[in-house]
Amino acid sequence: MGILKDRFLIITILLGFLIRVILIFLPGFKVDVDAWFAWSERLTFLPLSQFYSDQIWTNYTPGYLYVLYFLGILKDLLGINSQLFYLVLKLPSIIAEIILAIFIYKKILRNTKWAKLAALAIILNPAFIFNSAVWGQIDGVLTLAVVLSVYFLDRKNLILSSIMLGISFLIKPQTIALLPAFGLFIIYNFSTKNLSKLVLPAVVTVFILSWPFSPSQPVIGIINLFSKMVGDYSYTSAFAYNFWGGVGFWIPDNWLWLGIPYQLWGYFLLTAFWVLIFLTGRHKLSLYSLAALATLSFFFLPTRVHERYLYPAILFLIVVVSKIKSVKLLLMVVILTFLHFLNLYYAYVYFNEFYYKMPKILYNPTLYNFLDNYGGQISVLSTLIFILISIMIVKYVKTDQQN
Repeated sequence: MGILKDRFLIITILLGFLIRVILIFLPGFKVDVDAWFAWSERLTFLPLSQFYSDQIWTNYTPGYLYVLYFLGILKDLLGINSQLFYLVLKLPSIIAEIILAIFIYKKILRNTKWAKLAALAIILNPAFIFNSAVWGQIDGVLTLAVVLSVYFLDRKNLILSSIMLGISFLIKPQTIALLPAFGLFIIYNFSTKNLSKLVLPAVVTVFILSWPFSPSQPVIGIINLFSKMVGDYSYTSAFAYNFWGGVGFWIPDNWLWLGIPYQLWGYFLLTAFWVLIFLTGRHKLSLYSLAALATLSFFFLPTRVHERYLYPAILFLIVVVSKIKSVKLLLMVVILTFLHFLNLYYAYVYFNEFYYKMPKILYNPTLYNFLDNYGGQISVLSTLIFILISIMIVKYVKTDQQN
């Protein structure tokens, strides 16, 4: 049955798109949308090889810069004014969310009853809507590329999976969160041929797409850029409701506990988590479950994590819930999604409406003050839910394998 004949899907998409179009007129997150605007203009006025500069902040991998380059050309071609262009900059992620809902509904879950729930959970997800239509971030674009990479890997199309993995990394380096999931796939399906198919296309993709920006040293250039990006936010938690949010927000992660920096403690926690998954998941978790655990653990356990990093994990959790059909897991995901929405709301209001003193459009004194006073406790609650979700996914591994 084609998309145009699926009344449920059409109504869901139109409703979700309408909500986003209404909210798109709210101010975007100032730092991000101002960067998208400035970079888009810079990309159209200068050769790509001159984009990166030590004189201004341009610490972003090339993947999404191609989208901004295209939008900049479109702006000049159609004569789009600056006010309207700020709205246009929000469209790629909105479109990506709609594609995600259709793809998961039609291809991954294949029109089942739970697929309808998944489509609704994506299209009408308040956290996703806030991320794209209000904030103006691009986590939807990243997640679309990541989902395609996992989908192709699940279908044993290693080359396409690798190419999408490379593209995902260039959109946002936080794609490294998936490395444990891909690593376990290699362990379970090891051969030199599989290893080369999964590694080489990604490396070549990164090289080719990075070359126009650093023609003299594409490999060294992307490594140096990645190092700069990692060093930009050397803190425990950048307002993320995770384990380190329970310790404290914006604390330098070179502080010591028992003589060991917080950053190393984060790596230890992440490593210990995956050792436990490897030891307990003897029946081989599905790739979607591994991807959910990978993106979840990357949000909750290392330092230097932002509130938005939970987006891909929630998407993969929606898929996993629909596959194992667990009401208990669904409840946990709903609660986690709600906390994620509150997390986005708090960071948005804090920076836009207090730090940058923009009009207080979304500021609600009762809600904001509660989040401001109890961010640490909410982080602890969120972390406990992460632990429960992880246990549930491992518990339902056999069910997951049957779908």
